[in-house]
Amino acid sequence: MSKNWTILETLKYTRHDWLNRLQLIKGNISLGKTEQAERIMDEIVMEMQQEAMLSNIELPRFAEKLLTHNWNEYHFKVEYELVTLPKKIRLNDDLLTEWTGSFFEQLNKAVLPFYENCLFVKIEPTDEMVRFLFEFNGIIENETELKSWLQSHDQYPDQVTFDQVGENDWLIQALFFK
Repeated sequence: MSKNWTILETLKYTRHDWLNRLQLIKGNISLGKTEQAERIMDEIVMEMQQEAMLSNIELPRFAEKLLTHNWNEYHFKVEYELVTLPKKIRLNDDLLTEWTGSFFEQLNKAVLPFYENCLFVKIEPTDEMVRFLFEFNGIIENETELKSWLQSHDQYPDQVTFDQVGENDWLIQALFFK
């Protein structure tokens, strides 16, 4: 599901997202729900701060993968957070993007379509490594196949773990040592 976005397509999707957000704010204000409108605006500010951090980590292909994921026809949405803004993440952008894209494809095959599946990606850089926590909330129909794929693709990243932490919650941790 990899797609090369043109500038016009990117602007089209971005404009659509912003119009949806503005309509939510406007609708809440017209209903007198100013606190809800303020909450939405605060969420937008936090999302834009995260987007700016992601755009500045010198992993352009990986950043593009996360930023455009929700515009594609996957059975799960992606949210992300950088815990701190690193000076520089020393990872191979091409390998990281290829692994992430393959992981997203495998996860897409494993999840129940038409369910509200969400993958939260938390990026935690340290001096020794970069830890990616993939917290999945939703229904995985084929856990065995996904787990098998993760175990067979553990050379890059350096270490991968997969744990079910709740009825519909999984935690996949990928460690990349510097």
